[in-house]
Amino acid sequence: MRNIVVSEASGPSIETLPVEIVERKGIGHPDSLCDGIAERISREYTRWCEEHLGGALHHNFDKVQLVAGEVSVRFGGGELLKPIRIQIAGRGTPFYNGQAIPMETIAIEAARAYLRETMRYLDPVKHVIIDCFAGRGASELIDIVHQVTANDTSFGVAHWPRSGLEEAVYQATHYLNYELINQFPIGEDVKVMGLRQGHQVILTVAVPFIATRVHDPAEYEEAKRGVQEALQRFVSSLPALEGRTVRVDVNTADHAKRGDFYLTLTGTSAEMGDDGAVGRGNRITGLITPFRSTSLEAAAGKNPISHVGKVYNVLALEIARDIVARLPEIQEATVYLLSQIGKPLDQPLIANAAVRVRSGTLTPGLQEAVRAIVDEHLSNIHEVRRKIIAGEVALF
Repeated sequence: MRNIVVSEASGPSIETLPVEIVERKGIGHPDSLCDGIAERISREYTRWCEEHLGGALHHNFDKVQLVAGEVSVRFGGGELLKPIRIQIAGRGTPFYNGQAIPMETIAIEAARAYLRETMRYLDPVKHVIIDCFAGRGASELIDIVHQVTANDTSFGVAHWPRSGLEEAVYQATHYLNYELINQFPIGEDVKVMGLRQGHQVILTVAVPFIATRVHDPAEYEEAKRGVQEALQRFVSSLPALEGRTVRVDVNTADHAKRGDFYLTLTGTSAEMGDDGAVGRGNRITGLITPFRSTSLEAAAGKNPISHVGKVYNVLALEIARDIVARLPEIQEATVYLLSQIGKPLDQPLIANAAVRVRSGTLTPGLQEAVRAIVDEHLSNIHEVRRKIIAGEVALF
């Protein structure tokens, strides 16, 4: 029998709090770039090992760091003065059963491929220097990945559904990264900071404009106004914010008289002044939510077979989603999973589902239904691993 505890959520619902703050960093933010690169390396390394060795080997490429470069930008153009540096660290298995694994080549090529696919204006060769310093992991951990036991004593936690503000911040960032970028001369390094105070919502948005596509201050102001108006319309129409007043502020640090405008050559602040690291950005829910329970584990780059910091955080989110989807009586669920190093991952030290019931009463029958869902997901933990390896799970 698994140690599964189903309890009623304590405290007020997030929607009833007088204040809520939510943040999301876009796909071109330096921290997000590090997350994406780390995860791409993990997936490519795992794929190589499965194809050539018949199974995944231990690794943790979750120590990717970005050191900002330097540029000189102006309306209509600019120059790169110092390239961005990406440093790949962490641990892997460079040799197995006498066969060498091209760990460094896999890592650097994966990093270049991710940048090429993610960024429109950033050249992964011209603008970036990539170094790999990943070393060999501890010998006692090499077999753990095969035994499917926890590689650490740690926990994963996630909640579902998103609050209205969480949904708005997530959707606004997605709209900027994948829709408005096709309509305006903007880059991928957007950031949305959301505040809800009572029924008023304010989104403070950072949007980098591409210097080579904006030729003077008037054109910049026109484009910025267009982005603000489009985002205002989009967010105001979201069902998640129905009944609330919404205000969208874009690039509030701009100061035209001083000549301060958010211009970039590459679409990311990584080109000058903003470093990045794995785990400093969005959590497994895709958001930064200080008013929620959260894990500080960096999921991206960790091995997808036995690393609790990755597997349990993904699994917690999958369980919370399924509880809410399958049990209409449940309004909200937060799932906590705690491991013990060396113990089977499908047998956590404890699995706790804290649920908020619409009627206000957690009946024994409903409690057992929630418990059955948690138990089912733990029994099928291999499915989470498959999804992660296949790239079907968003980690940030």
